[in-house]
Amino acid sequence: MVNKMNKPTKFYDDRLKLTAYGAAGEVGKSAFIIEDDKKRILIDAGIQIQPKDALSLGPNGLKKRASELDAVILSHAHVDHSGYLPALWENGYHGKLYMTKPTKDIVQLLWQDHMKIEGERHWTPVGLERATHSIETMMYRKKREVVPGVTIEFFNAGHILGAAMVLIDWDGFKILYTGDINDAQTPLYNGFDMPDGEVDVLITETTNGLRKVQPRAEVNQQLIDEVLDTLDKGHKVIIPSFALGRSQEILTVLGEQITEYPIYVDGMINKMNAITEKYLVKNWVDEDILRRLKREKTYTPFNYSNIIAITRENVNHPQAFRDFIGKSDEPSVIVTTSGMMEPSPLHTHLKFVADDPNNLIAITGYQAEGTMGREILEGAREVTIIPGWKAKPVKIKIKAQIKRFGFSGHTSVEGIKTLVDTVKPKQIYLIHGEMENQNQIAGYISNGVTPKSLVENEFEVLAKFPRN
Repeated sequence: MVNKMNKPTKFYDDRLKLTAYGAAGEVGKSAFIIEDDKKRILIDAGIQIQPKDALSLGPNGLKKRASELDAVILSHAHVDHSGYLPALWENGYHGKLYMTKPTKDIVQLLWQDHMKIEGERHWTPVGLERATHSIETMMYRKKREVVPGVTIEFFNAGHILGAAMVLIDWDGFKILYTGDINDAQTPLYNGFDMPDGEVDVLITETTNGLRKVQPRAEVNQQLIDEVLDTLDKGHKVIIPSFALGRSQEILTVLGEQITEYPIYVDGMINKMNAITEKYLVKNWVDEDILRRLKREKTYTPFNYSNIIAITRENVNHPQAFRDFIGKSDEPSVIVTTSGMMEPSPLHTHLKFVADDPNNLIAITGYQAEGTMGREILEGAREVTIIPGWKAKPVKIKIKAQIKRFGFSGHTSVEGIKTLVDTVKPKQIYLIHGEMENQNQIAGYISNGVTPKSLVENEFEVLAKFPRN
């Protein structure tokens, strides 16, 4: 749903007000202010990436409120939750920014990368530096008072490294903000960590709607089977992948089961792998992966002898090395950015791999409308690529097999229902999903609670938080 009036969504209570500046009836630019007459807290401030050459969008009207804020909380590093944050320090905010330790490492890298892509559209290096110096890190399940009378506590969201659900205790009134959560067992996480006790309000993502989420073990095996089948026949596999989260999961699976063929890793994935390796300890990942690493006597799932990073530190001339891989007859796997097939190292690899109908392009992530990935998924068999730094655009034929695999980093509706049954909220607000998904879930979990969407009647919704 489009915000036709360009107004934030508001909810009022005798004591508290919740305002959505993005991610209400949509996915993107998450930003929510909770406030009473004395204090104001912002949770997340992301951007919304637009298709093709359009510039990203920031939260509607948030800039004007930056100077009013008393504290800012970041649930996780993905840019649709974090990409706008430095702008706050350029518009009058002088407070702290709370997040987990892994999120701090990741978000600084993403901010720097985004500046290379869009320049100073939303903020400048000054804002980036001020935001970085304002970060306060927290562990999971450790409470901290962020303003007088308001404490926060983080819980493992099972989504990406460092992702957190945020439990807010506002003078005894408890609000649980899920951010992005995943209830599935993945190579690094065993679902999200459930808070103890009941809450007054639940603010939950609805990305998947009622879509059936295939068990991850099945998806992993399907990917392995298809990849091995292609390799055993002497051909190549390209896996376009998101640098953060999905790539680490895929490499953890591939590295364990594919040992006789090279697995090349290209793009920012390598930097994210290095950050992940720092946090392969009990507090940040599940016991299963730690037991596996101990059993295999290694400290990381990304360091097998057949996993080869394409970086300037590892190969003298990365672009020439990509050409070498492409021209070689050796069967191999290439895991590379970008996950939606936008300009990136992927384009160089496509130049060599896409023309052979025996090769495989494995789609493992969501392909947004307007991206090359979506075009190919919907049947486009001729696309324009940029095959290298400063290279001119060229058209190529897509003859390789295109197969999609049902990976998801977000919770199923069953996971949301389990959360509702556990924390027993008196009120539920549905966010971070298309309106169709929110409406579906509202009907599904209406037993005993009254879900309210943040988007109705052209973004002017009044509702009260229920009181004891």
